[in-house]
Amino acid sequence: MGFVQTIQKKAEELYDSPRFTIAAFFLILVSVLIAYSNTFNASFHFDDTPAIVDNYSIKHMNFDSIVNTLKANRGVVMFSLMINYALGGLNVVGYHVFNILVHALNSMFVYLLILWTLSLPLLMGKYGSRSRRMALFGALLFAVHPVQTESVTYIITRTELLATFFYLSSFLLFIQGVRKQNFLYHVGAGVTAVLAANSKEWAVTLPAVLFVYDYLFLAEGSFKAVLSRWMSYVLVALSWGVVAYHLDLTSGGSNAAVGFSVVTTSGITKGTYLLTSFNVIWTYIRLLFLPINQNLDYDYAIAKTLFEFPTLLSFLGHVAVVGFAFWAYVKKGWTLAPFGIAWFYIGLSPVQSFVPIVDVIFEHRVYMPSIGFFIVFVAAYEGLFDWLEKRKGNKSGVKAQAA
Repeated sequence: MGFVQTIQKKAEELYDSPRFTIAAFFLILVSVLIAYSNTFNASFHFDDTPAIVDNYSIKHMNFDSIVNTLKANRGVVMFSLMINYALGGLNVVGYHVFNILVHALNSMFVYLLILWTLSLPLLMGKYGSRSRRMALFGALLFAVHPVQTESVTYIITRTELLATFFYLSSFLLFIQGVRKQNFLYHVGAGVTAVLAANSKEWAVTLPAVLFVYDYLFLAEGSFKAVLSRWMSYVLVALSWGVVAYHLDLTSGGSNAAVGFSVVTTSGITKGTYLLTSFNVIWTYIRLLFLPINQNLDYDYAIAKTLFEFPTLLSFLGHVAVVGFAFWAYVKKGWTLAPFGIAWFYIGLSPVQSFVPIVDVIFEHRVYMPSIGFFIVFVAAYEGLFDWLEKRKGNKSGVKAQAA
């Protein structure tokens, strides 16, 4: 047996082995470290200064300060900054190490989410033999895609990283709870949902995305099966209480603690922010396909009316994408693409809808929603090659008959 054949056989044996997941995790970690190897000394920027450099509350760690920090808005994030400061003061290296490692863990969770989904009875017959490869492909796309740069290297946007970490934790625990019929997993999902919401407020979308996932994959289209798990949804929805507790709708100004303005900001109304978001979301999609001209601080045009270019085109494009998702599920029975689309849009809804924010676009906002995009991308990629193989087989059959 030649050298190439030996390597190929070893690779096939590893692919069919449970050790593949360990190898996949190692590859993900190495890829992330290589991708962000030149960022360990990146300085503090923008909101890093008030949140870290000038933040007295994170600079003294004792029992009372820890309790008060965890009770505060985004307490999980503030507690992580407190630990960083206790270990290394204002040395930026420790903060970047933390961010990079959390991003690597998130990428591993994306691998597990895709793998476990493709291993469910509904999809096992179609994707079972290639589920590990597809999961690794999707996880690596998420891990090293340039659009994640802001979330990982801009220190204070660890809010996105930690919220996503606990968000995905809830997903994985929920899936295991259903598969193993063990309610303790659902309790764990409720705890991590609360931690996600106390990292970033958009985590309130978790029950909705979980519901879509449950309906499509676990319950296989049975509302009765989904509703039978109502207690699990109650536990996950406890995260709403965290956000409600910190949300001040009577402040009469920008609610900085919550992370978005509860009143209109200068020059932006709820209507114009929604219209602008139609365009912004397509910018995110363009960056996911073609990550060029990235920017930490965009100068983005505010849309004034629906009937202007490109706002009307953007709106119709979103209608087409959502319509395609419904058509694909109802008419074709597809589930991965509709779910990925739902994840993407629901994930963006708290920050790119009708609640005005001073900055209409930030790349870190697409960090968690991008998981939905990569799920669609991997499904489409595999579907394309399935179609090409089928077409090639049909042509071969026609030629054989002709002969």
